[in-house]
Amino acid sequence: MADLFGCLRLLINIILYPFAVIFLIFYRCIQWLGFQPTVHDFNNNIVLISGSANGLGREIALAFAKAGASLALLDIDDDGNRETQKLCLSALHNKHSSSRVRIYHVDVTRSTEVYACAEKIRHDFGQVTVLVANAGFVSGRSLVNESDTDIERTFNVNSLSPIWLVKAFLPYMLDADRGHIVLVSSVLGIHACHGPITYVASKHASLGFSRALRLEIHATKPNTRVSVHCICPYLMRTKMFNPLISRVSFKSLVPIISPSYAAEQILDAITWNRKEIILPYHLKYIGLINDIFLPQWFSEWLLFKVSGRRPLDTFQKEQDESVRDKKRKSIFVTH
Repeated sequence: MADLFGCLRLLINIILYPFAVIFLIFYRCIQWLGFQPTVHDFNNNIVLISGSANGLGREIALAFAKAGASLALLDIDDDGNRETQKLCLSALHNKHSSSRVRIYHVDVTRSTEVYACAEKIRHDFGQVTVLVANAGFVSGRSLVNESDTDIERTFNVNSLSPIWLVKAFLPYMLDADRGHIVLVSSVLGIHACHGPITYVASKHASLGFSRALRLEIHATKPNTRVSVHCICPYLMRTKMFNPLISRVSFKSLVPIISPSYAAEQILDAITWNRKEIILPYHLKYIGLINDIFLPQWFSEWLLFKVSGRRPLDTFQKEQDESVRDKKRKSIFVTH
């Protein structure tokens, strides 16, 4: 079986590496011709980011701050959010920027808190033009060992909180005929793996919501300039997923994503109006090969091998409920 798995790995590398080589040659040619990476300009934009206290949320906030945006940062981790605010104010390089980055203590799983915060943000800033639903949660337990409370929290944070945020801000975006909604899903919202069952299900819901929302907006107001973007990153080097990285196979073929890179891709998606972004990009072609050429039983076996031995069960399991609650607050807002 080990020899078969080794041959399979070689075959996948042979199929996919030409795509990587072609992309690299194209990228080098662009550099040689003198083109520079996209320069983002989000001056006169008001950007709301949930889960901004650390991880991907902090990197998204920094990327928008460097691009000149005003920021509304939502989180339940006040200390982490204040640190993000401090970093963003430094990135703005503007002596009048102190009022352009504000933090809000909001539990985005509670619709009433989201709606109340939306009114406060409109009072403080005006109309939000970019909404980034980034807050995420994973419990790190298999389904039979996961508490009902953690299952509910997983769906409340990953699936329902984006709905509350969109419901609070979408009508005003449609009235202004301007806005971008960014939903942070996951590669696991496209391809399942064993272990994080409720996380996988919640991210499938997030991706499905983004696709249905795009159609509903078009049906409600054709030719509107309000757009919906969904980013589906692979594992990132954040507090949430660091315990998993050592367990995952094929790192040379599917590299771990840095949060700063993912944040830049979100700004690129808005600038170039890309609807769905899978990171790294070539995972899109792996999925295409998987869907077209591989039988389901083989695909499931491959996903089992790639994702390692029940990877999310490698999280440390806290027995003390008070400690777990404290830990949960820090994980709750982190992708």
